[in-house]
Amino acid sequence: MIDIHSHIIFGVDDGPKTIEESLDLIGEAYRQGVRFIVATSHRRKGMFETPEKIIMTNFVQVKERVKVAYPEMTLCYGAELYYSKDILSKLEKKEVPTLNGTRYILLEFSKNTPWKEIQEAVNEVMLLGLTPLLAHIERYDALAFQSERVEELIDKGCYTQINSNHVLKPGLIGDRAKEFKKRARCFLEQDLVHCVASDMHNLIARPPFMREAYKLITEEFGEDRAKALLKKNPLMLLKNQVI
Repeated sequence: MIDIHSHIIFGVDDGPKTIEESLDLIGEAYRQGVRFIVATSHRRKGMFETPEKIIMTNFVQVKERVKVAYPEMTLCYGAELYYSKDILSKLEKKEVPTLNGTRYILLEFSKNTPWKEIQEAVNEVMLLGLTPLLAHIERYDALAFQSERVEELIDKGCYTQINSNHVLKPGLIGDRAKEFKKRARCFLEQDLVHCVASDMHNLIARPPFMREAYKLITEEFGEDRAKALLKKNPLMLLKNQVI
């Protein structure tokens, strides 16, 4: 499987704090069947502003250790970009990375970003010749059960991603992600999802659920759909191809 959204670089955002934690997280993904991970550390003004040089330095350290520990695992570089005028400027100046050097970027909003602002952000990014892969669309209230809005974004040329933990069935009691899971299921049922990814941060609160997601999608939508969402489509984006 290919994980196109992850936080595996230590000491740069709210993901792993040490290189050992990075390796533990990657090891768990490996055990679940993931063989290609895109490191998409946060870039967000006022919250996650680690200098690009440090992020790249730490990424290289992780990559070197992974070559030894998990030789069949491939890591590549990217970013989760929280939309702002600052990020737009950095994209224009090529100061922040795209996904594996392609024309695709992993674009994030806040839970309560208004619909109009999402539309405007997508337009601004596409004017730069870049195409958004919209991160965890199930988390945005403006898109909740609003299939026509997601369709509009796809028609503009965007791609969509949902988190693997939100593919899982809601728990009966105390499931704080229940609402997100309902939204993700709605988007899956209406075929409005292009990629499923882990958005993993750590092994306690935010581990990968890639194997479970693949199994559930296979059972309910067929293995061809599972392969498309967790293998084929992410690979096409990382090769700079059109899905």
